[in-house]
Amino acid sequence: MNARKILIAVDASEQAEQAFDWYLSTVHRSDNELVLLHVPDLLDKDKSKTSYLTSSAYDEALKKEQAKVKELEDKYNCRILENGLSGKIRTEGSSKPGEVICKIAEEEQAAMIVIGTRGLGKVRRTILGSVSDYVVHHSHCPVIVCRQ
Repeated sequence: MNARKILIAVDASEQAEQAFDWYLSTVHRSDNELVLLHVPDLLDKDKSKTSYLTSSAYDEALKKEQAKVKELEDKYNCRILENGLSGKIRTEGSSKPGEVICKIAEEEQAAMIVIGTRGLGKVRRTILGSVSDYVVHHSHCPVIVCRQ
């Protein structure tokens, strides 16, 4: 069998952790290669929501965000090693995570995407949009959405 590349979208949520665990217990094959993708909404000084910050406050907020990213990467690196998995972690900052997930999946030639869902209600999903919904409708490959 040829190795399959599987992209798993991760963040600091319980839903992402459950999606990772579901992958391990249900889909994993020893020859799979994982790409764990984290798409943090990194602070952008040009965005209006950060324009009120002073330079030092912005730098402090950015350091905190970078520390959270590092903590998440370390956590999932440990999970990869603990389970003897082959793979890597990619972090791509963006305010449009659905677009990035689809782009990286295509770039990495992923055979499938595994993603969690926060289970937003219909109204909130309609107003806010859903990352998993975007990925399902725009991905080049099959998408597994793991519900709680």
